[in-house]
Amino acid sequence: MQTFDWTPAAAALVILAARYVWVVTRSAESRQSIDIRREWARRVMAQPGLEIVAVQTLRNSIMAATLMATTATLALMGVLTLGHAQMDTVAAAPATGVIDFLTRAAQVKMFLPVSLLAACVVLFSKTVRLYHRIGYALGLPQGTSTMHQIAVETATFELARAATLYRNGWRALYVAIATGAWLVSGWMMLVTTLIIVGVDIAAKIE
Repeated sequence: MQTFDWTPAAAALVILAARYVWVVTRSAESRQSIDIRREWARRVMAQPGLEIVAVQTLRNSIMAATLMATTATLALMGVLTLGHAQMDTVAAAPATGVIDFLTRAAQVKMFLPVSLLAACVVLFSKTVRLYHRIGYALGLPQGTSTMHQIAVETATFELARAATLYRNGWRALYVAIATGAWLVSGWMMLVTTLIIVGVDIAAKIE
């Protein structure tokens, strides 16, 4: 029965890994998005009077990253609660070799979504931190040419980092949702994976 459960789970992991590799190696949209962000930072800092535009844009980005960090935290708490309840149920049964195996299997099933959701929290939180740092750089006036140039380089570099971290956080969240479905069954994980990847492809989310 356990082998039957792990087979669709393994297939789901292969599909998720293949989709991630394809996006990383074939997609040009993410690179174009980063280039646009860099050019935006350069133009905003080169034209006085665009400070309000910069503040509003950063505020929206911070709110989005904060919302996702909160969502990942709540999901992490939910997975821990569900997984812990399952392990308590298995542990309450008479001690046998099968029960020991089931306990280890439940721990493995919890490890993936918990690790991924924890990574999401870190990635989105780090994104918020970078946007705060970018705000200081964008607010530096052009009075001191040397410092202004440093600020431009910092803003463009950190914007690219923030975009990459945010995108990786989204990807990790997708996989966490799929692996979290494994706590129900391997077939549920496979179906969830197919739905997520199908929507991902149809919506061209890069």
